[in-house]
Amino acid sequence: MKQVEVDVEVSARHVHLCQGDIEKLFGTGYELTPKKHIIVGYVAEERLTLVGPKGTLQNVAILGPARPETQVELAATDARNLGIEAPLRLSGDLANTPGIKIATENDTTTEIDHGCIVAKRHIHLSKEDADHLQVTTGDEVSLKIDTGCGRALTFDEVVVRVGHTRTVVHLDTDEGNAACTGKACKGMCISDK
Repeated sequence: MKQVEVDVEVSARHVHLCQGDIEKLFGTGYELTPKKHIIVGYVAEERLTLVGPKGTLQNVAILGPARPETQVELAATDARNLGIEAPLRLSGDLANTPGIKIATENDTTTEIDHGCIVAKRHIHLSKEDADHLQVTTGDEVSLKIDTGCGRALTFDEVVVRVGHTRTVVHLDTDEGNAACTGKACKGMCISDK
């Protein structure tokens, strides 16, 4: 068994917009305003509201840059609160997923007919860490988290993505709360290869 210590980050609900939906919501030629750079792009200054059959979620982050297709990533709790049945999927796997209404603070809206998912937990691995663990993109590893709060747990089926500058695991808010994560949380990535 091989192990690597990793940073653990909780990825709250967010939206990836295609350029067409950016322009529907904010105007022709509009470009999102980067606020904070992250491993997969940036968090934008702009915020959205998601409107589902049973409820709404306000102040939802947008991650840029624009994607080929609009995608909404939720925790399972978020999906239940909105009244939609979002399946567990890897980012980009949007076939046969529910849609949702998306609004700005100015009440400009767009509606997508598919694109809502609960994102599978995943780890972005540097090439060096992937080589050490003997894994490649698409493999699965385990993640052990023990923050000392009496809620230590191990997540299995963490999907590997190789080729990043640093190694970081992304959990959704339900998973982060279950493990009692906080700022500067560390975990142990475990490969049985």
